[in-house]
Amino acid sequence: MKVDFFIVGAPKSGTTSLYNYLSQHHSITMSSVKEPNYFSALDIADQKLYYNTNLVSDLEAYNSLFNFKSNSCLFGEASVSYLFYQNVASRIHEYNKNAKIIIILRDPVKRAFSHYNMDKRLGFVKTSFENILDDISSKNHLLFYQQYIHLGFYYSQVKKYIDIFGKDKVCVMLHDDLKIDNAKFTNKILKFLNLDVDDKIDFNTPFNTYKSSNHKFINVLYSKSFVRKTISSLFPNSILKKINELFFRKKEISMSKDLEMKLYDLFYEDILLLEEMLEIDLSSWKR
Repeated sequence: MKVDFFIVGAPKSGTTSLYNYLSQHHSITMSSVKEPNYFSALDIADQKLYYNTNLVSDLEAYNSLFNFKSNSCLFGEASVSYLFYQNVASRIHEYNKNAKIIIILRDPVKRAFSHYNMDKRLGFVKTSFENILDDISSKNHLLFYQQYIHLGFYYSQVKKYIDIFGKDKVCVMLHDDLKIDNAKFTNKILKFLNLDVDDKIDFNTPFNTYKSSNHKFINVLYSKSFVRKTISSLFPNSILKKINELFFRKKEISMSKDLEMKLYDLFYEDILLLEEMLEIDLSSWKR
């Protein structure tokens, strides 16, 4: 048996939420690890990305992430690195030419800033977004620029999947629609997968929302990878949940108008190309 569908991106666009919703469907089994990165493992290893991701690089290990003995109709996974890297679409097609591809796209300006804030909160980036835009001469700044800017040029990334799999096997959804009605959003994807609606899916629990603490010391600790790993290894999920509720709160961080317009200028032409290719209205992305 093989994996039937892939949520390939984009990062910071709601893929974690969709993974969790689909995991609850009675006819779907998702990978035990949310992002195996199997088909992009070579690219990530070659770039030496700063996330220190645990890569699944051989087929046997990849298959072990799925309970193929279950009664599920479909098996799926969600690795957001699959959208960006050039050869991943071909690798997935070679693995399963009948696979279905799900892509969630978010306003590239908001996506870039959200990605930056996540990395800053996790301690990966210390400098300002403006410094990264103004100076990509260093290796680190170049990687940051890739993660925040290059990943937002969706046109060519989506086009390669449509060219390889065909438009009928590629479902492109918008993050805005997920935020407006996550149940309706998910049910459209279930229809794309030829599955019935499952009324037992919990759409009320938020996933992967940006949170910050009012205590600066807590934020500093949280930015240290070894601290996060140590705490995760010491406490069960029930205690970790209580710690999270006690010290962290949902928090929206806004960007300056100058930065917003700089980013929009970068993405403007790509938005127009994407709009034309997909024949959809992206006016909400335009400033």
